[in-house]
Amino acid sequence: MAEGLANLSEIKKKLTNFDEALRLILSLKKNIKIKSERINLTKSIGRILARNLLSLCDSPPMDVSSMDGYAINEKDHIKENTLEVIDESSAGRPAKKKISTGKAVRIFTGACVPEGANKVIIQENVRVLTKNKIQIIDASDLTNLFIRKKGTDFKKGQYIGLNKLISPRELLLLASMGYEEFEVIKKIKISVISVGNELIKPGIKKNKNKVYASNAYGIAGLLNKYSCECKIMPISYDTVPSIKKNLINALRYSDLIITVGGASVGNYDLVKTAIQKIGAKFIFEKVNIKPGKPTFAGLLQQTPIIGLPGNPVSSYVCAQLFIIPLIKELLSLQNETYKLFTACLNSKIPRNGSRMHFMRGNVLLNKSKNIVKPKKNQDSSLVKTLQESNCLIIRPPHDHAKLMGDEVDIIKLI
Repeated sequence: MAEGLANLSEIKKKLTNFDEALRLILSLKKNIKIKSERINLTKSIGRILARNLLSLCDSPPMDVSSMDGYAINEKDHIKENTLEVIDESSAGRPAKKKISTGKAVRIFTGACVPEGANKVIIQENVRVLTKNKIQIIDASDLTNLFIRKKGTDFKKGQYIGLNKLISPRELLLLASMGYEEFEVIKKIKISVISVGNELIKPGIKKNKNKVYASNAYGIAGLLNKYSCECKIMPISYDTVPSIKKNLINALRYSDLIITVGGASVGNYDLVKTAIQKIGAKFIFEKVNIKPGKPTFAGLLQQTPIIGLPGNPVSSYVCAQLFIIPLIKELLSLQNETYKLFTACLNSKIPRNGSRMHFMRGNVLLNKSKNIVKPKKNQDSSLVKTLQESNCLIIRPPHDHAKLMGDEVDIIKLI
């Protein structure tokens, strides 16, 4: 059992500060085993390389022309000089003849530079006299040889970076290096369990007493961007048996379990009770932040479990603040989740309360300065307000009131 874990009954009902909560969540990484698998190049977007890869070839594989023109010996690069065209070189079909003094080879972009040539003169600087004769009309370009040397881009046996999230650019590079298959880190398996009698699955006709269970879809979409495989479990009712059933099923599948809702202090907030009955240990129960106070974390039979609040904004924001950094730690990805930017307020905001507040807002670049506009309504149930925002304004506990033009720290919403 992880060091510092304690039974629920032993934990004082206090609020854990943000930095400590994040540290404790990151400590859960030792309970998640990272494995690798071999996949095809065509299925690799968004995956993480498991190890360094050596290039299987040079790029370019030989000296090639960067322009359409004529391959010559640099000594013949003289204005009014007349040269005999003895062969042609195109991509994939190199010239067979060697360049010597007074000779030239017609060459096209990407074609192999023939032996004896060390300069390509572009076709704009040449006058065609006959089928086999050219005359140099401009020899002023003395520095650019218009030749891409063998291995200029990368060389055979060269490494590329470890644990890179594969984007289309990495895909292009890997294909250029000669790889059809390679090892990637297996996707982290995550179960997301929504809890609440009021919840129904999207697509079902609802009445006024029901709410669509949207949180799990937003969280799964966020995590799937970082090589996770999220399974949205059936909705749990506000009963201990219903919650326990989902938790037990999730244990069979998951590297990490996320619960959404049922973690506050109401009569129907039974998630922690159900978790404890299965044998959970908690590392913290509540966090001194807004939104997100009910967030908790611990271990359920050695599987990390993180509980998020039921309000949609709270659950999404806390997934970015706490779970994304854990995933990036596991995958050895650069963590810029908390990269701070400074912005000037375009309106005043009141004094902050006792909890660290992550306010939704919109930041724009205006005359080389970031200008941020806080959303007027910060209620944590407003999904449309979250969708319209692109950043979070960070307010420390008891932060004094801010005036228009004052600077604040922000982080970008993912």
